[in-house]
Amino acid sequence: MRPLKIIGKSLAGLLAAAFLAVAGFTGYHHIMLHVEAGRLAPAGQLVTVDGHQMSVLASGPTSDEATIVFIAGAGTASPIYSFKPLTDRLDGELHSVVVERFGYGYSDDAGTDRHVATVLAETREALRQAGETPPYVLAPHSMGGLEALYWAQTYPDEVVGIVGLDMAVPHSYDSLDFESEKSTIDLGRRLRFFGLSRLMSGDQPTEGLTSEELAQQELLAHRNFLDDAQYDEGLALLENAATVQAGAIPDAPILMFVSDGEEIGSFWVPASTEFAQQTGAELVQLDAGHYVFQYEPDLIADQMTAFVETLG
Repeated sequence: MRPLKIIGKSLAGLLAAAFLAVAGFTGYHHIMLHVEAGRLAPAGQLVTVDGHQMSVLASGPTSDEATIVFIAGAGTASPIYSFKPLTDRLDGELHSVVVERFGYGYSDDAGTDRHVATVLAETREALRQAGETPPYVLAPHSMGGLEALYWAQTYPDEVVGIVGLDMAVPHSYDSLDFESEKSTIDLGRRLRFFGLSRLMSGDQPTEGLTSEELAQQELLAHRNFLDDAQYDEGLALLENAATVQAGAIPDAPILMFVSDGEEIGSFWVPASTEFAQQTGAELVQLDAGHYVFQYEPDLIADQMTAFVETLG
């Protein structure tokens, strides 16, 4: 029996050590969140929407042409830095704005509901507070496509065009296993609490970023990983897709840059292709990953500029 007792004590010791390690790392994570909050330096301006702050960054020359409004996909910790490979290339040609919705970038993690109508109302108010006015060309990435399409359906006079950056369409989520998806984001929430999200690497761009911007991006990734707003977005996803699906096909011209779909699933490209056929959108198939604007910023910038010029 002596060997069994030794093994039992060893296992108990290992479990105790593991518990202490996790507890220690969790404490370190929450302390660092407070420390890192003081190191954040917003890149654009902070405007007040419903009593909370939203981050807006405008760049490029103002002109009579439409303003490009970039809309981030789900889980992008810092949209301003994520879109930078593309916005840098547009600066000399077009006026563009990145609005970081609640829970993203330098914006607050506000506790408002994440129905697409609420999200759009916040985006439009942030633009108004920042002094931006229509007409807009919307440039959504991934899940941001739902907000862009709903915008074009609800306020068609404001939207003169859409440039999809591997954007989602309502049918993109037809085959989504919601229970499996919820289990995944619930696991992510636990990883966030224990600080283990610090050990995970996301889709963060590095091209064209200064050392200070890279440092800011990392701080935002630690702070924003599956925060309350992003978690609630995940829960509202199917409802938002159904809301957009029930609306009319937008009248605005659409240019769609579509990835190879390998980072998402076999359903992605067919859903985009079907949507392009239904709406008469121009589809540009790229041999690139989901963050197409980081893989092909020069090509997209050139074609986006030409597209905006055709809108008059």
